[in-house]
Amino acid sequence: MSRDAGGGPAKRPRALERASVGWPRALRELKDLLYEVYLAAGAPSLDVIAREIAAEDDSLLGLPSRDTIRRCISGSVLPPGQADVVAVAVVLARYAAWDRQDLAARVRGLWVEARMAKGAGRPIEEFDDELVLADLEVHPALDSGATRDRLSVLPAYVPREFNGRLDTLVAAATAGQSGIAVLVGGSSTGKTRALWEAARKLPDTWRLWHPIAPTRPDALLAELPDIAPRTVVWLDEAQDYLGPDPLGEQVAAGLRNLLHDVRRGPVLVLATLWPQHWATLTTRTDQDRHAHARQLLRGHRIDVPDVFNDADLTALTATAGSDPRLVEAAERAPAAQITQYLAGVPVLMDRYQTAQGATRHLINAAMDARRLGAGPNIPLAWLADAVPGYFTDTEWNATGDWLPQALDYVTRECNGIPGILTPVKTGTPRNHRDHRPTAVSESTPRYSARDTAGSHYQLADYLDQYGRRHRADQVPPIDFWTAAATHAHPADLYALGDAARKRGLYRDAAQLHKRATTHGDSHAPAALVDLLHSLHPTDPKPAQWAAAHVNLGDSDSVVSLLESLTAAGADEQTTALLARNPAAHVSLGDSDSVVSLLESLTAAGADEQTTALLARNPAAHVNLHHPYDVASLLESLTAAGADEQTTALLARNPAAHVNLDSLWNVSVLLKHLTAAGADEQAAALATRAAAHGALDDLLGVTILLVCLTAAGADEQAAALATRAAAHGALDDLSSVSVLLKHLTAAGADEQAAALATRAAAHGALDDLSSVAALLKHLTAAGADEQAAALATRAAAHGALDDLLGVTILLVCLTAAGADEQAAVLAARAGTHVALDNPHKGGQLAERPRMAVMYDQAAALTAGAAALDDLSFEGWLLARLTAAGAVDLHDPYVVGALLDSVTGAGADEQAAALAAWAGAHVSLDDPHKVGQLVEKLRMAGADDQAAALAARLPAAGRFTQFITMIDDPKQFRFGREPDGSAAPSWGWEDLE
Repeated sequence: MSRDAGGGPAKRPRALERASVGWPRALRELKDLLYEVYLAAGAPSLDVIAREIAAEDDSLLGLPSRDTIRRCISGSVLPPGQADVVAVAVVLARYAAWDRQDLAARVRGLWVEARMAKGAGRPIEEFDDELVLADLEVHPALDSGATRDRLSVLPAYVPREFNGRLDTLVAAATAGQSGIAVLVGGSSTGKTRALWEAARKLPDTWRLWHPIAPTRPDALLAELPDIAPRTVVWLDEAQDYLGPDPLGEQVAAGLRNLLHDVRRGPVLVLATLWPQHWATLTTRTDQDRHAHARQLLRGHRIDVPDVFNDADLTALTATAGSDPRLVEAAERAPAAQITQYLAGVPVLMDRYQTAQGATRHLINAAMDARRLGAGPNIPLAWLADAVPGYFTDTEWNATGDWLPQALDYVTRECNGIPGILTPVKTGTPRNHRDHRPTAVSESTPRYSARDTAGSHYQLADYLDQYGRRHRADQVPPIDFWTAAATHAHPADLYALGDAARKRGLYRDAAQLHKRATTHGDSHAPAALVDLLHSLHPTDPKPAQWAAAHVNLGDSDSVVSLLESLTAAGADEQTTALLARNPAAHVSLGDSDSVVSLLESLTAAGADEQTTALLARNPAAHVNLHHPYDVASLLESLTAAGADEQTTALLARNPAAHVNLDSLWNVSVLLKHLTAAGADEQAAALATRAAAHGALDDLLGVTILLVCLTAAGADEQAAALATRAAAHGALDDLSSVSVLLKHLTAAGADEQAAALATRAAAHGALDDLSSVAALLKHLTAAGADEQAAALATRAAAHGALDDLLGVTILLVCLTAAGADEQAAVLAARAGTHVALDNPHKGGQLAERPRMAVMYDQAAALTAGAAALDDLSFEGWLLARLTAAGAVDLHDPYVVGALLDSVTGAGADEQAAALAAWAGAHVSLDDPHKVGQLVEKLRMAGADDQAAALAARLPAAGRFTQFITMIDDPKQFRFGREPDGSAAPSWGWEDLE
């Protein structure tokens, strides 16, 4: 080796930097593989690698230069010569004692795959109007009669006020900034068309991808790593992607990572949701099933009104002359519901309302199928077998061959609008490159011809929404459920069974879950065992059957079944399941599955299976980029006493490889590295995270700061605090408040002041409850200047869609003496919040929803609001309810009002509230409903309490229902759809 002028030893060349690659996936995997073998080889110098390549025999075709070698290992683009990359890999493999031939084959394969990569979706320029209708699911417009031949498929677009926000997002994406927009509105309000009009403004170099098959979340997860920069991810009906458990949260987490990965941007996520689906995905619950979805969606909502406002109507008038369809809509659409008219909603509703007999039952059966868990494509055989159960005996005896006539009615087009039911083709998707023949194995469920053959139909979108709202109190008849077990798509069986179980239809639930198990569903085996064990605890047959049929390739299913078998004391069946060797079937590339199975096997004392799983060397397969996966595996290996595997995992140096997108996950890994005694790696990770960790989640930043402080990494904690104060995201002021409190408690006054100043000047104002919380913290901390700045901004620009949040902020501003800002905010809120005495103070325990009908609220509370001796909470709720600011469907609101008016002796208002509650209060929150039932009983409203309880089963709250009745034992075996107690049944009664 050379020496310097002083004759001392030469300095070792600094190791090459790791390549930063976002897309394509194969290139990222190629670069990761090369860098891993490079480190395993001891990070030899470029000269050494070049010399060794030159010294190899003629088996190596490549002869790269030093610069080419550097680009092969550290460059972010694909090297043009495959032979050069292979030559580098072979030499490094020899130094690292890796299998040279195996590595060379892997490198060749990844190079070819990267070279062929195009990205998900198709170029936007390929989308014409016909493809927009077929692939993007834009509603077709009504027919214009005589002029139909000279009109385009889509009517001329009328820009509306909300389109401006979409245009801003598209302009930012064109300039290189990733983003997401979620249009929230009812069916047929123009959401999907508006997204297309925005997307078509992107340059032709962009692609658009609409993942659909085999299921929407499966399709998205399968190709998520292959999304190229400059791609639109199209999520029409986003609840179908984000709602399913557990795939929905995986989708949301993957999309969050995609949007935050600057290497893969710009990308644009465009989504639509109905308001009720938005509420489901963004409302925090005790189980918090949609935490990632909430984080993904929050702050990106764009409301699409049901009706055109004056400005929209003016734009319509200016545009309509060129398109007679718009002229007709402007003249005839009721209540300015232009888009609904164009989509044929009045026609559809008229045809539904006038449908009689079997035809009406057919439509209702389709509505029930969709709202209870069926996918969009409903088998006709299911509907045909279900409909007879909807008839009365008299109707059925008078009915002949009903299906042809009913089907003709519901599928008939009218004015160019598709019918109530539209036939669809199912089966293998066309022109999808990700379709591959699947080899049959014990762990791969296959659908039979019966499952997928036959005619399928889609229910019109608006009638789907209508059915969810207007048939929510109906439980379909027995024939519906038995037909579902026979004909429903395998992917829908578990959801349908769960819907049956929640309504007390235990026998139907068991049958559906049994069928779902045979098709490899993750949740069904455990659900089947749990239900049957609760009914027949001494019958071993359900456990035996589930153990024999569970899909071994789905470790989540195996793990949940093991837990259920253990809870049932089914030792023999547990042994039978373990004898099927699930450890041999789990995918080592799926770290979550490996960890959950390892933990389950360890807990079950299955030493032989645990050893078999460890022998497959999971430490060598975990993705080192994912800190949570590494931390989970490290924890599980330690708990299993797998010291050799733990050492092997740490030898791969995960601290140097994990990405820093989620500091919450980084903190978990840091904790486990410290617990494993890997102090050097823990210190290295702490330094990397402090210097380069993502700052988009300040709650994660706070967690890591706590972790760093506990580990004594004060220098890194200070560096992270300084970065977060100067550059942390300000889109979630509740997280800002948490970080501020931590910084203040830690004595980081300078960083706290910097963050407070930034938050006051630039913090998001979409959640005024969070604004109020931050304002309180700033005031308590003596940050008067920042508090005043925040108050002024919030008063002038804060979102007004959460009227109770407005009220909370008004109270906060008044308490802080910010009367001028309170007046500005009150003036903006206008008639939405009619508070004539905000100085009374106080704070509500909850934030009720806001969908009340003004006239009903005013009628029920006008007298109560005038009473002098109401409690403040009762007074405030009465005023808010009468103003339409809170929702009288909320059982908390009704309960609080009932307490107040009852205590004030307002018997008339109390009776009106009780009657309202029994018939109309929302059943979404069982805990609130239970509390309201007790309040009604205490108020002497026993009939109304019983009426409220009786509504619970149809709403999927049967468990709560049986806790509120006098004789729950009558329903030991569940209930029938007509509400009667189910007779005794057992395993032998299932098909």
